[in-house]
Order: sequence, then C-alpha cells, then structure tokens
Amino acid sequence: MSFCQNIRKETNRYFEESFRHPFVKGLVNGTLPVEKFAYYMLQDAYYLKHYAKVLALTAVKVEKEADMKLFLEKAQFVQQSELMLHSTVFQELGITEEEVAHFTPAPAAYNYVSHMYQAVYNGDAAESFAAMLPCPWLYQEIGERYQDAKPGVKVYQDWIDMYSDSSFKQSIEEQIEMMDRYACENPHKSEILKQHFIRSCYYEWQFWEMPWTMQDWEREVKKYELVEHL
Repeated sequence: MSFCQNIRKETNRYFEESFRHPFVKGLVNGTLPVEKFAYYMLQDAYYLKHYAKVLALTAVKVEKEADMKLFLEKAQFVQQSELMLHSTVFQELGITEEEVAHFTPAPAAYNYVSHMYQAVYNGDAAESFAAMLPCPWLYQEIGERYQDAKPGVKVYQDWIDMYSDSSFKQSIEEQIEMMDRYACENPHKSEILKQHFIRSCYYEWQFWEMPWTMQDWEREVKKYELVEHL
C-alpha cells in the first residue's frame, strides 16, 4: 500500500470518531445548537487564516513549479471560498465585528495551529504537508458521507454542500497523490511524516470536542486544578 493508504488505515479511529461525533452528527441532522456552530466558525476562521499562511510558507520550500502553484492555489481557495463562507455565516448568525475583533482562540485551535507552524518552520515541504493534509481529507470524507443530509438549517446545509462538492474531492485526490510522491522521495522521513499526520488527526478530533464543550482557557485551568486537588 502507498503511504496515504497506510496512514489512512492507521488513523481510521480518528476519522470514525469524527464521523460520529455529536457535533458533526448534530450539524448534519440539524439539531446542533446554533451557539456551538457560531463558536466553531470563529475558531475555524482563526485556524484557516493560519492554514493559508502555512500553505504559502510551504510553497517557498518546494523546488517544482507545479507544487508551488498547487500550494498557492490552495491558499487562495482558503481565502476566497472557505473564509468567504465564514464571513457570510458571521452575518447570518449575527456575529459582530466587535466579537471577531475580541476573539481568543481556544486551546485546541491554538495547539493545532502551533503544530502546523512547528512542522513548516522546522521541517521541509513534505513534513509541512503531512501536518496539513488530514484537515481537508477529513472534511471531504465527512462531506461525501453526509452529502444527502438535509439538516433544514441554511448555514449547516451550506457547510455540507461545500465539502461534498465533487471539485473538492478531486482536489483531495490530487493532494493525496502529492503526499504519496513526497513520501516516496523521502523514505528516510517516513516516521516523522507519519507522526505529523497522526497528530493532526488527533487535533481534528479535538476540534469537534472544542465547540461541543465550548472550550476556553479558564475552564481548562479549572479542570487541572480540580485534578490536582483529588
């Protein structure tokens, strides 16, 4: 099997946990409380802003012009399509500019972004891409699995429609092919590529937990304080 076939099999538990996570299930069946979705979209906008930057930083590290073009195109897609959806959703949900301006990333979002920056600054393009690929791959599989869902809530339907689009699947197939090529070109780095991918899968799962529990720094500190007193 190829690198991506192997790593997808090894991380299947994270994909399956995401498919059946109460946040995702609530989104696709329309029962997700809107305040949790609003919280998620704010955190996701923060994540995607930095995801686009990591894509651009990765483009600088590649030698092949075609690879550079792909990374820059993906960064542009995030800016023009995904973040545009977030902007529209903010308006539909009544999220104000003041709320956006005073936004604070939750621990899970902050840790995930830090993980990607660590990969791109301390590694090469292959390492950076291994840390980035789980995000769009997982979303494409969620979109495909629930493409026939009718949540009855416009903003949820728009989210499903974006990630179930056939062009998004084609993009993922191109990215998987690229990741396999990078793995073949860097056999001595197979373990670190694997670890970057696995950690991102873990953070993806945490990204659903984050809005479901409305995670914030204060509650996280109190949780550890409680453990210390037990």
